[in-house]
Amino acid sequence: MNALRENSQAITKTRGAKNRGAVLVTSLACVLLLVTLGSALLVNMLGGMHLAKHVEFSSLAFNVAESGGERALRWLKDQSAPPAGTSTLSPFGGAQSLGAGTYTVTVTPFATNSGAILKSYKILSVGTIYGATETIEIVARQQSFGKYAYFTDSEVSSITGGAIWFFRFDKIRGPAHSNNAGGSNFQINYNGSTQSIFDDMVTAAGPSMNYNPGSPTTEADFLKVYKNGSRGYQLNVDPIPMPASSDAQRDAGWGSTSGFPGTDGVYVPASGGIYVKGDSTVAMSVVSGNQVFTIGQGSTSTKVTVNLTNNTRSVQVGSGAITTIAGAGTGVLYSNGNITSLAGTIGDNKLSSSPVSITARNAYTIAADTNAGKNITVTGNIVYQSAPNPALPINDIVNLTPGTLGLIARNVTMSTSCPTNLEIDAQILAGSSSTTNGSFSAASYDTRAVGTLKIVGGIIQKARGPVGTFNGSTGAIVSGFAKNYWYDPRLADYPPPYFPTTGLYDRLSWRKMR
Repeated sequence: MNALRENSQAITKTRGAKNRGAVLVTSLACVLLLVTLGSALLVNMLGGMHLAKHVEFSSLAFNVAESGGERALRWLKDQSAPPAGTSTLSPFGGAQSLGAGTYTVTVTPFATNSGAILKSYKILSVGTIYGATETIEIVARQQSFGKYAYFTDSEVSSITGGAIWFFRFDKIRGPAHSNNAGGSNFQINYNGSTQSIFDDMVTAAGPSMNYNPGSPTTEADFLKVYKNGSRGYQLNVDPIPMPASSDAQRDAGWGSTSGFPGTDGVYVPASGGIYVKGDSTVAMSVVSGNQVFTIGQGSTSTKVTVNLTNNTRSVQVGSGAITTIAGAGTGVLYSNGNITSLAGTIGDNKLSSSPVSITARNAYTIAADTNAGKNITVTGNIVYQSAPNPALPINDIVNLTPGTLGLIARNVTMSTSCPTNLEIDAQILAGSSSTTNGSFSAASYDTRAVGTLKIVGGIIQKARGPVGTFNGSTGAIVSGFAKNYWYDPRLADYPPPYFPTTGLYDRLSWRKMR
């Protein structure tokens, strides 16, 4: 029995030792597993921290690059003239410090700039910080006043000095802007309005708008004024200066910056457009597909025919011999005097058939000496031979076909001889940054018969010009024209020749380089 007990105890001790050994092995395995998992977790944590730092530094480098790009856009805006040529420029002279990082910017003019109305530039900005580098590319193009359906420097009447109101029968279908010069505000009367007055964004340099019957407080009221409701306007934006003069159009009409004629008459220089010295009347017509300008001075009539197919201009004074001049010209008709009568038709562009594209633009700017106080008086309808359709893309054949027109003067006035319902297809600019006034208005606006003024294009003016009157309580028109202004989006991309630019640049594209 003792031997059996001793044997059993020996077996128990052996099993205990084995169990303790198994526990030790298991513990060691667990410790090894925990060490392995901890090491893996530490590696992951370090990797995550490294990735987070990489993302952080890349984000900082991107911000530095963006700052360089924005500074380059400001540099372009601050130039007295758009940079010429096609060579790449380094506007800041190499790498520039910004905090702990640096940026390097280059500006490259487009190769097509020499023949373009609006100049374009590619901006490359490389930002570097803490070893991370990011690059952005911005394509910017000069902004034309053709971008606006409605633009004023001051919201008071250049005739009475009083406020001029938008009201419920007015319709502005494109972008509108006011510099609020002299503290003036947009004046908007939406009494009785059942639809928006402004269909596009309204911007103002001032801090407020004036409303009647009071500032909108509900979205329903905002929708009576703006198509986009309370999001349809923006205050406190940067003011946009008007052009300083019409000298650029003068030089384009004459084809030179000096040697202007000293005797009244109509001149058609080979390197220019049409230069008129003295007061004149201008009638526009289309004959056999060619654009014709008939210019009257006293008893003398001069006919200038532009043949885009043959790339020529022909000149005939009275019934005299016809002189042919090579080249279709600059597209500018400039007068250093008043244009006392303007009306007629602007013909179509020349198109290729396959693919459909414009081969020659029938585009013109008619300008009078703004700073000398010379005016344009509209005496009848001014229309495009083919009507554009703002609802269609600008590359649709319907919008490729019509020509374009710009009018520039101290004042552009609709005479009492104009029809009750009048159409003007043009981008109109009245006044300059150097004039004390200048507006687009209707003669006898407060007594003429009630009608509608249709504009296909836009109006830019130093100060508001009245075109009619209305009842402030009911919103009903009393005299003159109700406004039916159709924005022509073609003019933002393809403005009339030598039509002024705003000094700003539009971003055509923006991308982060890979």
